[in-house]
Amino acid sequence: MRTLDVAIVGAGPFGLSVAAHLRGRRAVRVHGVPLKTWRTCMPADMLLRSDWDHTSLSAPGGAGSLDAWARATGAERREPIPLDLFLRYGRWFEDRFVPDVHEAEVERVEAARDGLVVTTADGGRVLARHVVAAVGVLPFPRVPEPFRRCEDDTRIDYAVGGRELADVQGLRVAVVGGGQNALESAVLAADAGATSVDLVVRSAVRWFRSREPSAQRSAVGGRLYRLAYPIVGFGPPPINRLVLAPDLWSHLPKPLAGRLSRRILRSGGSPWIRERLDDRVRLHEGREVLAVEPTADGVRLRLSDGTVRDVERVVVAAGFRFHLDGMRFLDERLRRSLRAVDGLPVLDRTFRTSEPRLSLVGFAAEHRFGPLSRYVEGTHFTARRVAGALA
Repeated sequence: MRTLDVAIVGAGPFGLSVAAHLRGRRAVRVHGVPLKTWRTCMPADMLLRSDWDHTSLSAPGGAGSLDAWARATGAERREPIPLDLFLRYGRWFEDRFVPDVHEAEVERVEAARDGLVVTTADGGRVLARHVVAAVGVLPFPRVPEPFRRCEDDTRIDYAVGGRELADVQGLRVAVVGGGQNALESAVLAADAGATSVDLVVRSAVRWFRSREPSAQRSAVGGRLYRLAYPIVGFGPPPINRLVLAPDLWSHLPKPLAGRLSRRILRSGGSPWIRERLDDRVRLHEGREVLAVEPTADGVRLRLSDGTVRDVERVVVAAGFRFHLDGMRFLDERLRRSLRAVDGLPVLDRTFRTSEPRLSLVGFAAEHRFGPLSRYVEGTHFTARRVAGALA
């Protein structure tokens, strides 16, 4: 069995960035398909909400930035950033900074005397002196109470991506939620040929204003814009500046941090998706799903206004909520040994858990370091901090 200094579980932006900072200093392997969620779960024509200057993966000295890629390949700067451009950049980053990638999924991580044993779906096994788990948000969808008795119903999907809606042609579809994922899912279900699409939102849909940094502004207007929005996608000013100070965020009282996070990350839709929300989607605002009943040919949703929706497919896009039990690849004994509060792992300032051979980054660290841990811009703080501790 091969021995590694560091095994990284997850090949998204955080996993690739941590590996890039450790390159040449440790025996490191990344496990997983690079940017798999971005490649398989997001609409092919999606435009990223983040701006060019805050959508770079992290490598030492900024050598892996979008600007470095554009200079090396002759690519043109484009904003908003199309998904296909970001994926081409991600492939370049992987080729240049992450030489050892094992694409088989990790099935189990368990403790051993000399480290942690990582077992992959193809039967591979390595012994790692340290494991960095860099999983994204998809394993942790929030399941509203009425759906908990039906979690195993294959006609109900949770937080799916647009490409998973290709099989809804000829079906009646209901989407539950009012955030970007829900709005995209409703439009993409209609694009895929669903006979009807109902979008159920318990409040009014909140539409974000177009605040693209690439928009034409005067010199003064440009400076004022950057003062108000130092990073796109977080609001409102001035509390959005707290996102850029993860160490400060980690010292906030937890109730306050929770309230601030909910305000900064308020759900809503981008202007580009609003333009596609036409009469093919029936919007039911201010209504909540009170009961879910499987039927012989579909699913019945009872809404708070007394109406009923009989559909053949349901997409629940109610956001994400991290909990340790969602990390199924961690051996149960290892998972239960981790110190946690309300299902959230206790992390030190270098992202280590109470098991010093295991670190959690990305979404799993949001409760300590704030919303930046969920987005690409957070890779710079995270990768430097983790690599500094492991090197």
